[in-house]
Amino acid sequence: MKLKLTPTQNLCVGFLETGFELIQVDDQYYFVKGDRRQKVLSKTLEALVTRGALKHTREGKYELSDEFKQHRKRMRSPVESKHTRH
Repeated sequence: MKLKLTPTQNLCVGFLETGFELIQVDDQYYFVKGDRRQKVLSKTLEALVTRGALKHTREGKYELSDEFKQHRKRMRSPVESKHTRH
């Protein structure tokens, strides 16, 4: 899996990886953690789904896809050889 994310998309992934919850209020989405709240556009979320980073669950929530979590794990692994990257 080769993922090219925009800085905004990367920021969204970072929010999810650091424990922010993604909530929907009316037709707007927000990343929320404690008192912090960051607005995110639905088109950004859809682009992340299209690229395979997010999945839309049956419950209507967005979460990081298992494939993307594995991709991030491989990219962060210091032992990985350049020859094994996809």
